[in-house]
Amino acid sequence: MPENPPTIRSLATQLRLSAMTVSRALRNATGVSAATRKLVLTAAARCGYRPDPSLAVLNAYRRGKRHLLPHETLAYVTNFPTADEWRSVGTFQRYFTGAQARAAELGYALEHFWLGDPSLTDRRASQILVSRGIRGLIIGPLCRIGMSLHLDWEKFTVVAVGRSLLDPALTTVSTNHFQSVALAWETAWARGYRRIGLALTEEEEARTRGTLHASNLLQQHRFGGVALPVLVTPDLSAPPVVAWVRRHQPDLLLSSNHRFYELLAENSPPGARRIKFLNLNTNPRWEMGGIDQGHDRVGTEAVSVLHHKLIRRETGIPLRREITLLDGLWKEGRGEWRLTRRRRTAAGGAQLFASGVRQVAPHA
Repeated sequence: MPENPPTIRSLATQLRLSAMTVSRALRNATGVSAATRKLVLTAAARCGYRPDPSLAVLNAYRRGKRHLLPHETLAYVTNFPTADEWRSVGTFQRYFTGAQARAAELGYALEHFWLGDPSLTDRRASQILVSRGIRGLIIGPLCRIGMSLHLDWEKFTVVAVGRSLLDPALTTVSTNHFQSVALAWETAWARGYRRIGLALTEEEEARTRGTLHASNLLQQHRFGGVALPVLVTPDLSAPPVVAWVRRHQPDLLLSSNHRFYELLAENSPPGARRIKFLNLNTNPRWEMGGIDQGHDRVGTEAVSVLHHKLIRRETGIPLRREITLLDGLWKEGRGEWRLTRRRRTAAGGAQLFASGVRQVAPHA
């Protein structure tokens, strides 16, 4: 940390602006031009300016609001069997990365807190958090869908990410799975695809509360075409996937897990025409096209919501669950993953692929 960290006043002096103008630009307040705001934000980022959460609390107090004392450390709570198992899931890691970056911008440190230790009771976990002066919690995705946690909620300000926590009904930030499927359909339909299929695992069906499935049914009603049944499998194994493709012959497969597509590729003979694939949970760094659900943005928004709740001294379980849903963005694929416009003469393409899939022995 620099010996004399940058302040609003030092930024104002450097930019030859008033401290009030710099403060308003940093808070995205009205009365500041877009050019001035950009100038201030660029300078702040360049010199490593970080706001002090205690000043945010003090300012809120001056505006007549009562609130918690500032806490510089927030806890990111998980409960997987091992402390770092959740990090192996790209979606979950993006939640944390976004949350950690936003926490730093607001002057907090975000630390992982593991509830999965069998010897750690909910009561003891609450005591440890309180003793460390932690009042702000981000509940990350849990190891099983529909789980309950029983911390001493009245002592904490809490926001959950994702939809795996069933009880209590905490303030939640999540991706808009319903919109993601709608956007995929709109794009695919405009490019000539008419036999659009969706593949899910039972775990994903539960973790998304059925919204992917429900949205797919609605899009079939909206757009018409062939209403293919949704494939829901207990696990990622080839037999049900191959059988479903052979029977329904989709020309485009939607899924949040590209392993479905890999199973088809692994069980098709060389030279067989392949159906196209859109990933409903693609990563901006991948060549694979589809929907970027912006999981890092979910983490960012969760910390922002938590920060404002801390200022307003909102603790415990809300009377009504508050849910913020963030829309996904279309990401064009590259190379073989680009969703090309479908020619009418290629209508039999999916059938060629389906009839060329190797038979796979069913489960024993």
